[in-house]
Amino acid sequence: MTRTIKSAAVIGAGTMGAAIAALLANVGLSVLLLDVIPQQLTTEEEAGGLTLADAAVRNRLARAGFERACRAKPAAFADHAAEQRVTIGNVEDNLAQLAEVDWIIEAIIEQLPPKQALMAQIETVRRSDSYVTSNSSGLPMAAITEGRSLDFKQHFLGTHFFNPPRYLKLLEVIPTADTDADVTQTVAQFAESTLQKGIVYCRDTPNFIGNRLYSFNYSFVVGHALEHGYTIAEVDAVTGPLLGRPKTATFRLLDLIGIDIVTHMTRNLAALIPTDPYGIILQDTKLNRLFDELLQRRWLGNKSGQGFYKKDPNTGDRLCLMLQSESLTYSPPEEPVFAAVEAAQAIDDLGQRVALLLSDEWRHDRGAQLVRALLSFELAYAASCAPDIAYSLKSIDDTMRWGFAHQAGPFELWERLGVAKTVEMIEAQDIPVAFWVHQMLAAGIEHFYQKEGDQIIASYDCEIKAYRSLAELKLA
Repeated sequence: MTRTIKSAAVIGAGTMGAAIAALLANVGLSVLLLDVIPQQLTTEEEAGGLTLADAAVRNRLARAGFERACRAKPAAFADHAAEQRVTIGNVEDNLAQLAEVDWIIEAIIEQLPPKQALMAQIETVRRSDSYVTSNSSGLPMAAITEGRSLDFKQHFLGTHFFNPPRYLKLLEVIPTADTDADVTQTVAQFAESTLQKGIVYCRDTPNFIGNRLYSFNYSFVVGHALEHGYTIAEVDAVTGPLLGRPKTATFRLLDLIGIDIVTHMTRNLAALIPTDPYGIILQDTKLNRLFDELLQRRWLGNKSGQGFYKKDPNTGDRLCLMLQSESLTYSPPEEPVFAAVEAAQAIDDLGQRVALLLSDEWRHDRGAQLVRALLSFELAYAASCAPDIAYSLKSIDDTMRWGFAHQAGPFELWERLGVAKTVEMIEAQDIPVAFWVHQMLAAGIEHFYQKEGDQIIASYDCEIKAYRSLAELKLA
């Protein structure tokens, strides 16, 4: 039997955990925010005569996360009333209070053993009808609950929020083979109707949908830039609004997320998908050497003050890292001059704009060549892994629109460019196109989607080799 979600606990008061707590409090839930107990005193705590036994010390990490969320820009909390709905604590003194909440969300360090240990703790106190979910960005959900009871596993699934959770619509929902359908339905419906999330159901595969595609896409673009001599300014001029994507484009987005975070995510992924035919992209020598050097220097992006970009300390002007410089120096960005880009910017329609960039007219333009290379890879990779990571092609498009603010996902864009024509373009780049796409075209099916007017009603399913109604794709 399903139950109404009126209260929640978030375990892990880091950037994401505290922001998720704020999101839940904003819609009226009472939220318990917990973190671990510090192992040593700060200088200020010692000066104040506090000991490790004091509540102020024991709750310090949860308090710090909560206060960061209160100061966050853009604002994590809707108002002061929402802030007051959050109670802080720690996973030792307040663990028993988990029995009082309807939904328990794990948002701790992205490592499997600590998550498994936490699940064991949660099982000792949770109410049997409560829901337990993990905000892991890519670890196998089934592995997180190894050793837990069947009842626990039936009430467990993945709920991967995207940062900042108050503002990004996407919620990846990852049920396991053991998750009860009613549990999946209740959590998804609450997230959709109350939290106003766009729900994408993902298969329980490494990095799910969003981070799987993002890891490969940025790795390809950066590797291609290093190999073909593109500057950071040139890449970001092409991979942002020109392609219907945010101004953060490629390198500004890496700085925003954090170079340490994306490196950790991508290298974890590489180890988990040894049979992926495109895995060599993640192992590019120049790419990994560059990121290793940035990590060693602690040039982590915005949070450290410099990464691929930094501000000139004297003028405040933005400087770009010179990718082709062995010494990794910075210089003022030179305004890219790509005639194809200038011509395309005059076109409002995304499909027509990209079609112009891919046309033979601009085949010798370096800006257009970059577009051709990166889109050929992105579309081919999305098709290659789609059957393994998603229940529908639309799930992949929704993920890129809702989680990464792309105007169109890969299959939507492919449709606008013409499926068969784009297959020819991709293969002309010596990139193979997934066999199921060739099967679809050979069967006389020329589109990934069926529509009624502008509304998508069905998506091509490579398992049944026919269209499947989107209504059939609801998991619960």
